[in-house]
Amino acid sequence: MKRTLSTLAISCAFTAQAQPDTLWVPTNGVAVPHAVVYEPVRDDAQYRRIGRFATDTARIAVSLDYKRGHPSGVYRAYFPDGRPLIFAVYGWDSPHGDWTEYDEQGDITLKGQYRRGLRDGTWAFRKEGIVGHYKEGMKHGKWKYYERGRITRTERYRKNELVRTRTFN
Repeated sequence: MKRTLSTLAISCAFTAQAQPDTLWVPTNGVAVPHAVVYEPVRDDAQYRRIGRFATDTARIAVSLDYKRGHPSGVYRAYFPDGRPLIFAVYGWDSPHGDWTEYDEQGDITLKGQYRRGLRDGTWAFRKEGIVGHYKEGMKHGKWKYYERGRITRTERYRKNELVRTRTFN
């Protein structure tokens, strides 16, 4: 059994490396997958790694700063026409800092922060009309739900457990 799991883990790791990366781009309300091909990882102490759309390698899909072989710094993803899709900050292999996503019109649709790879602090889901708080990746604190600019409901969470709901007319 142990050998089977090891073989499975090795084959999964090999398969994962062989798969192209995918950037999901919102297009007319639907997330459309776009294959991304990357430059090889370099041994340089610090550099920016570029990923390009596989269907048009003249266009940049993703850029990510690397330090000593690890993602660390500014991450940017783009729509196929070059407009910004995601702006984020990485700290040593995982999101750590601002995270912002944009729609096709250039409006911010999602804004929040990560801390050591977990959502932390205030997050605004603008298209959905939701503003809520995370602590160490879990819903924690007050969540507000808006319709047409007015609060319709609030929820209070403690360590991802719903504690209270209030509805407004």
